[in-house]
Amino acid sequence: MAIRDELSMQWKVGGTLVRLIMINVVVFVAMLLVDLVLLLATQNEQLADELGFVYMRQWIHCPQDLGTLLTRPWTVVTYMFAHDGLNIGHIFWNMFTLFFAGRLFQNILGDLRLLGNYVLGGFSGLLLFLLASQMPMYQGSSYIVGASAAVMAVLIGIAAYRPQMEVNLILIGPVKLMYVAGVLLILDLVSIRAGDNSGGHIAHLGGAAYGMISASLLKKGKDPSMAFARWLSGLGGLFRGRRRSHLRVEKRPTRAVKVSQDADFNATKRDQESRLNAILDKISRSGYESLSKSEREYLQQQSKK
Repeated sequence: MAIRDELSMQWKVGGTLVRLIMINVVVFVAMLLVDLVLLLATQNEQLADELGFVYMRQWIHCPQDLGTLLTRPWTVVTYMFAHDGLNIGHIFWNMFTLFFAGRLFQNILGDLRLLGNYVLGGFSGLLLFLLASQMPMYQGSSYIVGASAAVMAVLIGIAAYRPQMEVNLILIGPVKLMYVAGVLLILDLVSIRAGDNSGGHIAHLGGAAYGMISASLLKKGKDPSMAFARWLSGLGGLFRGRRRSHLRVEKRPTRAVKVSQDADFNATKRDQESRLNAILDKISRSGYESLSKSEREYLQQQSKK
């Protein structure tokens, strides 16, 4: 119960960065559990892997073949939130990098813009992957999966926007962000030349390209990431609005009564906001478990409004 409450609270107050990480981890664990169930049921690794592909992975990973992709258009989104359950390092380093770069991005460029960079970066990486797959040396029946392109868009985006910013790296110390981004880009280029998951590293470069382009446009006053993120939020708000819409008819109060009610309402609202902010500060300092029973009940009440 405590773990569920903690995760629920993190989802509500953690912002876009926490939500992106949570979605990736939950999808990874869910796919891993399906693979384990198939393995236990078949007692055969090869058969379990084949069944996992037929009934799960091919509907989540994005196919290289354009004809197949047309029959599974949703995979252009699902691929960037899924990881191979047999490669724990893939999701670990992606989430580690997202947490590192996402905090910088969120603090400087905002929560909503982070969502736009992540998703559009994932689209950009996929586009470059599909274009490269038309070359003879990269043709074949394969799929792309992982958040790497989207994460690169976040990392390169903030590095291109604030290249001189210094970050502290373990065992190294302060390093300018542009050098961190530069090293990762070089590693991708080397991996493409070496033939080590070339398609995946090509997608990384596509995400990085969007990160650089979005930062350049933002400096010029253009903001595709924010525009796209607001469009996504508008879709979500539209559906929430339909569920919560109510029709209320009441007698119109006199002006004197209305002024009095407005003052009381504003005072009550200020008190509620002050109490809510105090509770959220307490969570950030000491965690959800430090809240009293009354504070938890109040937080649950406010989250339902």
